[in-house]
Order: sequence, then structure tokens, then C-alpha cells
Amino acid sequence: MTYAKSFIRITTLCLILLGGAFDILPAWATITSITPTPGTANAPLGGSVSVAVTWRVFTTNGPFVRSPSGTFRTDVGGSVLGTVARLLNQTAAPGATATLTEVILVPTDVIYRAHKLGLSGFVYERDFEDGNGFSGQPQRVTLSIASSAASGFSLSRMSLLFDNGAPVRLLGLKEPLRALAEINFTGTGLVQAVWEVAGPASTAGEPIYRPLSTVRQYLVGSDKQVLRSPNLPTDTSGFYLVRLRVTDPVPGFDQPNLRYFVSSGQPGEKLPIMPIGLVAPASQILLAPDALFAWEPIRGARAYQIEVYARPRTSGDSLPDIGGNATGAAPALPATPPVTGMLVVGTQTQTTLSTATRTHLQPGQTYLWRVLAIGGDGSIVGASPVREIRLP
Repeated sequence: MTYAKSFIRITTLCLILLGGAFDILPAWATITSITPTPGTANAPLGGSVSVAVTWRVFTTNGPFVRSPSGTFRTDVGGSVLGTVARLLNQTAAPGATATLTEVILVPTDVIYRAHKLGLSGFVYERDFEDGNGFSGQPQRVTLSIASSAASGFSLSRMSLLFDNGAPVRLLGLKEPLRALAEINFTGTGLVQAVWEVAGPASTAGEPIYRPLSTVRQYLVGSDKQVLRSPNLPTDTSGFYLVRLRVTDPVPGFDQPNLRYFVSSGQPGEKLPIMPIGLVAPASQILLAPDALFAWEPIRGARAYQIEVYARPRTSGDSLPDIGGNATGAAPALPATPPVTGMLVVGTQTQTTLSTATRTHLQPGQTYLWRVLAIGGDGSIVGASPVREIRLP
């Protein structure tokens, strides 16, 4: 009798312990399929996008189907790019398919982060559970990163200046120098570009550019942004060209460059020792877009600098700006710095104004211009008379 009671007690205790163990063990989910529609969608680089997704989830048990959150990943089982803390929940009878719909907002930063990793796409996935637990088999929507052009991102204009606001620079050896690129754009997206420089070894002929640094800048929130160059080389005397070459999106305009001259000594403001004869354009002429600026050569010139100044006007001058002067004497330069200009190598004695140079000139205005000759030590070894030009 005692033995029978002991057996019953032991059996009861085992059942209690086993029952507790079964309570602790996870139940197997009875979700057999999860199907998202659509299975793929585009995520345009340069902006967020909304994607409407319908999840069809089949459960053999019920009584509900739900998913607490969604996850953006680099790939199946890959790194997390972002999460969506939105509960999807619906009742479901056993042996039925539950239909759950959500609108996924794919954030701009998630798309950009995936693109920065060099990915052409990424995934959005959800796992679902019913009354018996999670399925353990999350399903996903593949999001393909569309190009910047597809998202309406484009560059409309770019201008270059040095960090002191000047369009040209004349400086001594090892003086610090940087350039600034002002970019106008539409839309939002990633601009990829390379800062490049051509040094004295090639600027006397066909320039050969070498890369200084790459740019991967996300442009968003305005229609203008300024990009700053790395330190530009100034350790060798001579004539340099610098540019920001944009590779994506491909711009629909000619990309400008900047010119600077590094002297072997300290640049000076010496009085010109030789006059430079001007050939073209004639004084007070209307400046055509292809107007040629030409001058006579000066011996020993390592570079020539064209300077363009705004013509001074008195406070009471309310007449239209038609240029000219009553005395016929050569006009005097203003005390203000040039509004624009160009540098060319010493072997060159003619040029047209670049597009970047002309952007600083206003239609209907009169300007003064001259040519300076720069010697090997950076000093001014020649200067031309001052002439007027008018813009139509």
C-alpha cells in the first residue's frame, strides 16, 4: 500500500514537472507560407519612397497573424540598415490566408547608406506569428537602388573660386591654397566627383590632370551647395590648373577650371618695366561670346594675367551705362579688386574668356581690362594700357 502511494506521488510529480517543462518549451508555429506583393520595387537614390506591400500569410492554426516590426537589411541575413516599428495584426481562422497591407516608407538615409556600401539593392523583411509562435521563415521585398537620373537629380551649374573669393591666384612657394566649387542642382541625390590638378610639367601644352581627392557628397535640402577642395600643390613654381570633375550625375554643361601661378620668390607689385601692346579687342567694343583677347609677347614672361574691373560710376550717375569717357584719355583703374580674370601660360598671347570667367560679368555693363606679365619670381614684369569693354 505504501509502495502504491509512493508510485502515485512520484508519477504525479513527474507529470507536474513535465507539464512545466512543456510550458517552457516554445511551440511550433503553424504558418506555412508568407508571400509579399510586389516582391521587388525601386528605391530611387536621392529621395525617400513609399512602397505599398500586401503580405499573404497562410496559417493552419490561427487564431491570428501578426508581425511586430519590419527590418531593412543589406541582404538576406545581412546587416541592419534600419527598422520599421509598426505592428501588423489580423485575426485568422485555421486553414485560412490572412491578408495584411502596409505602406513602407523607405527613408532617404537607408537608401544612401546602402548605396555608400556599394550595393545595387537591399531588402525589407518581416517575420509573422500565429497562436503557436513565429514562423521562423521571414520573407522579404527586394528594393533596387535606382540611379540619380531616375530620381530627377541633376546639376544645373557649377562655378569655381579660390578660398579668398578670387577667380585667379598668384602666390609664392608653399603658400596654402584651396578652391571652392559652388554647385546648383535640382532634386536630391549623391554627387560623385574628383578634385584634379594639372601642374607646370603639362600646362604649357595639353594639360595632364592627376587626382587629388574623391568626392561623394549627398546634396539635399537646397538648390546650391559649396564643396571645398583639399590643399592644392604649391611646392613647385609654375602655372597650374585645378578642376572638380563630376562623374555622376553627368552634368549637361562644360565643367570649369581655375588657374593659379606659383612663383619661385615672393610675388611683388613692382612697377612694370615693359609695356604690353594690346591687339584685341578694340576699346569700347561690344563683347561677343567668342571675342578674342590678344596682346604682344613680353620676354621673360612665365604667365599672363587678364584682369577685368567694374568701371567706377559716380553716385549721381543715373544715365545708362554706355561706357566711354569724355577726355579720351586711358581710363583709370578703380581701387576695388578685379571682378574676374584669367591666367594663361607665358607662351600664350591670346585667349577667349572662359565660361566661368564670363559668369562674373553682367549684361549691359561696362568693364575695364588690362593684361599683366608675370616673371619667374612672381613679380610683375609688364603691363598693358587699360581698355573698356561693354557687354550687350
